[in-house]
Amino acid sequence: MRRPRTPTLPVAVASVALAAVLAACRDDSTSGDSATFCEHVEDNLDRLRASPETPEDVEAIIALWEDVGDSAPLSIEPDWNAHILLFETARDADDMEEIYARIYATERSSVAVAAWVRDHCGFEWGPVSTIVPQTTTTVAAPTTIAS
Repeated sequence: MRRPRTPTLPVAVASVALAAVLAACRDDSTSGDSATFCEHVEDNLDRLRASPETPEDVEAIIALWEDVGDSAPLSIEPDWNAHILLFETARDADDMEEIYARIYATERSSVAVAAWVRDHCGFEWGPVSTIVPQTTTTVAAPTTIAS
């Protein structure tokens, strides 16, 4: 007995068509523009860089990062949102190891946010502290001298 063939080509075409329709219907107005985002970052830079010390401080900084992030361009959004997740983890986690793991996981995003602000906004975010150095070092290959 033959098994009925799955109509893979029509399913694939329908999937591509659906993706195209969904992309066309996407509301890009939710994506921010660089100028507005940079202005919000510059206006709130000290508060964005602050280290929260109380539960109220954590709530306030999450709200600020979310508010400023509403105008974030798509190119920085994932790194920006990583910081919101970091503060939410600090607020919600019962285990310090979970918080340390989130800090470590957010390091590249911290460096990326600082670089993005420098490159697109024209001002410095400020120093970024990391556990693991984020710079790469090039070591020259050893040379041999023939005798």
